[in-house]
Amino acid sequence: MPQVGNLKVLSTSRTSLDLEARVNFTNPTEYSAQIPYFNIHILNNGSVIGDATAKDITVIPGNNTNILVQATWDPTRFGGRKAAKIGRELLSQYISGFNTTLTFQTHKDSIPHQPDLGEALSQFHIEIPTPRLNTNGPDSDKPHFIDDATFHLLSSTATFTLISPLQYSTIYIENINATAFYNHTEPVGQILYDLPFKVPPGASESPNLPVDWSFDSVGYEALKNALGGTLKLDAKGTVQIKLGQWIETVWYVGSGIGASVRF
Repeated sequence: MPQVGNLKVLSTSRTSLDLEARVNFTNPTEYSAQIPYFNIHILNNGSVIGDATAKDITVIPGNNTNILVQATWDPTRFGGRKAAKIGRELLSQYISGFNTTLTFQTHKDSIPHQPDLGEALSQFHIEIPTPRLNTNGPDSDKPHFIDDATFHLLSSTATFTLISPLQYSTIYIENINATAFYNHTEPVGQILYDLPFKVPPGASESPNLPVDWSFDSVGYEALKNALGGTLKLDAKGTVQIKLGQWIETVWYVGSGIGASVRF
């Protein structure tokens, strides 16, 4: 169960993110190792979606902390269209708080000058739960990128408090097509918005987003009845995100979002 922190985006392209992070993990064996260089493929659902590299590290028995690892996310380059689709689905599930896994597999270039060893070890796949980039503190088991919302009935707008897991880079939301639901199935309103806005590190507030109310629905009646108070809502939609040159469209499903209702 590795823990990932201090994530930095080093560079981007249209399909890739080059990342650096500090990783904590436990070595359950009694052996130590000096590792000048080691590269491993990252897979999901059978397709290579990226790789990770560690250089000049010492692994000791028990807890190993602040190990510097660089990784590349580029499903298109590693696995083509199929991997790109798998990577998009993985991102969508991940930001929605689903339980996801990654598979790590060596390859012939994992260990310099030892291609046979890298290929031999590739028979042993290591599958682990996707490490969490915590947005809600040390006791949170799911990322919650939408912290809360405020709906304004008179102006037909909504604002959201967004939590970015990135400490050093700004994400841009390029467009949104989302619907809010009451009691999981009753529509409250739809948001269609195609003006880019930024999500800086930490907590930030979205601009006023126009809402097309579902006036004849039970959900809108529940929203009106909550005027001056709060209501738990769900959200479902697609969002296009941009980070440097990298652009991706993902789906998002959120539940139990605390929404304040104002006139």
